Amino acid sequence: MDKVGVLYDKDGDMMHEFSRRSLDRLAAGSRLFMSLPFMSAYLDANVKKEVAKDRLIIEEAAEAFKAGKDACDLDLEDIFEKTKKVDQAFLNNLMIPTFSFSIRYSDFADIRIKRIWRISKTVYALLGKWPDTAAFADVVRNVYTEQSFKELIREILHLYNLETRMLIRSMGLLSPFSKAMTSRAETLFQAMEDAAEDMAHTYTNKIFGNKNVYV
Repeated sequence: MDKVGVLYDKDGDMMHEFSRRSLDRLAAGSRLFMSLPFMSAYLDANVKKEVAKDRLIIEEAAEAFKAGKDACDLDLEDIFEKTKKVDQAFLNNLMIPTFSFSIRYSDFADIRIKRIWRISKTVYALLGKWPDTAAFADVVRNVYTEQSFKELIREILHLYNLETRMLIRSMGLLSPFSKAMTSRAETLFQAMEDAAEDMAHTYTNKIFGNKNVYV
């Protein structure tokens, strides 16, 4: 079984579903925000960037686990530096006229490093108790209680939401949409927080709601 591949897929599925739910909430609560010409392109590219960063973090943690390193020996700063390359690819591909970014990593470095650590610890916890024949759901139930798993999903998504909010605030917007973007940053954040709560409940129920269902 490709356990690391399963982790990639589960994370990717969760993040794309989370993005969809966030956008649904945002569209329902702030049509003006979604009408900004660049917003749809930005949010779509942003979740792809996040999945790519998560994949990098999972890969780094899995390789360290395989090498016999303790989780506490992970070089979180090095992983953080590698995630910047993913950010740069995101910026290069986001071709929006009159729209530019100026990322101030000092604004959210602590938040990202905390998220890197949380994801890495999760990788270690799961791989450490994952028999070759076990389904993902069985492993999760063996490692986490229902409440601790729900809190894990909520925390990982919350840290992403915090970073996204800080990223928006650190943008350099050379366009007439700057004021609208700034004034609605909290609307976006709240939509994402509400979606995160939904996701924590949904994914916990998938794993613990029916012990005979394997996902």
